[in-house]
Amino acid sequence: MVIEGCESSDDIKYYCGMAAPEDIEPLGDHPWLLVSELGDLSAGTSGYISALNIETDEFMRLQAQEVPDSVFSQCGSLPSKLRPRGFHVSDLADDGFRLLVVNAALGERIERYRVDVGAEGPTLTWQGCVDVPETVFPNDVAATGDHGFVVSHMYGEPRGPWLTTKHFLGIHTGHAAAWDPDAGWHKIEGTEASFPNGIEADPATGRVFLGSTYGQTFVSAALDGTEAKSVRIPVQSDNLTWTPDGRLLSVGHTGIPMLGTRGCRGLPGVPCSFPFSVVAVDPVTLSQEIVFEHKGGQIPGASVALHHQGFLYMGTVFGDRISRVQFLVDP
Repeated sequence: MVIEGCESSDDIKYYCGMAAPEDIEPLGDHPWLLVSELGDLSAGTSGYISALNIETDEFMRLQAQEVPDSVFSQCGSLPSKLRPRGFHVSDLADDGFRLLVVNAALGERIERYRVDVGAEGPTLTWQGCVDVPETVFPNDVAATGDHGFVVSHMYGEPRGPWLTTKHFLGIHTGHAAAWDPDAGWHKIEGTEASFPNGIEADPATGRVFLGSTYGQTFVSAALDGTEAKSVRIPVQSDNLTWTPDGRLLSVGHTGIPMLGTRGCRGLPGVPCSFPFSVVAVDPVTLSQEIVFEHKGGQIPGASVALHHQGFLYMGTVFGDRISRVQFLVDP
């Protein structure tokens, strides 16, 4: 269902004018959200790393300066083009932030930036990158410490009827993969899933969390692949985000897998809606609670849901906006 116009209502506030805002991350207590704009895939246009001020509605696309980190990996120079998929923000001890980005514009690379927030808004400093091997096709990324990270590997075979069949049936096509400067790339055993999508990590416990789109599962495993477990969830999971009370939000389509979103796939840049829900998952017990459902056709099909300062912010691959609603479930 196509959404006409960009007029907010009493229940839904829109922030429009974006190019497929696929992922969203907060910058601590600052009024800025960082936005991963995927861009127009059909036209081959670049995406952006952008920032949205939720107090003033100011929206800015960020340009990075290049100051390589002598410790972090270098696989080239400041990227001339971005097509950011998932990304991840973590706090630094000096009030700055670390940003990791899956960049699909130059083959496949993981870009690392430093983010600082000043009076005029966030600034980006590019610090380095890691080349992704051909055996890994990443969708999302999460830091596991100062230099390591994990990614969700979606699938390892060419797109075609057999891969489509696997996804439709929920057959495993990928897994979580990890990288660190000493060991390089390796698979995290026990995380096999059908189209692994969103990924998060808890450096304090050493556990990795993965959302499977077509398997409709939430996977948890130690970074070394031990103690892996999974649970069925009622959404075709996309990106994952942490809540203030330490749960993980998984958002995804709730209709027929693959078929239910087909009507939106041929409408690049046009806000298009389909039924979706947001599920909060306890990272220890894997118990879950549906905290938001949308069937009314007023919010584009969400690819991320972020609980921030009492509101739920939802980004989308299928449209030009971030949508905000009141978060009504008490943490």
